[in-house]
Amino acid sequence: MDKKDITLIGVAIVICIIICALSPYIASGDPDGLEKSAEDSGLAEDFSIEEIKGIPDAIFPDYAFANAPDNQVLQVVALVIGTLVTFGLGYAIAEIVRNRN
Repeated sequence: MDKKDITLIGVAIVICIIICALSPYIASGDPDGLEKSAEDSGLAEDFSIEEIKGIPDAIFPDYAFANAPDNQVLQVVALVIGTLVTFGLGYAIAEIVRNRN
């Protein structure tokens, strides 16, 4: 990887972390269209993911820590962790593919 690629990746990570830091403060508290439609039709109460066996619980449900879902600082931490893990997995996959070729 040359210096331009490393700079581009660094800038992309910084932009993503800035978006992560701001998103809990600017995101709407109202449910999205799909969630709102499910609530209006009564499906939200009728269906629960816990009813399906074999599906593990989310690590960060609703982009927050389970013990403090309304804490915006912890939401930022969860988003940053998710972003860094995603970039790390993407980089690892790219390295594996590159080494195979």
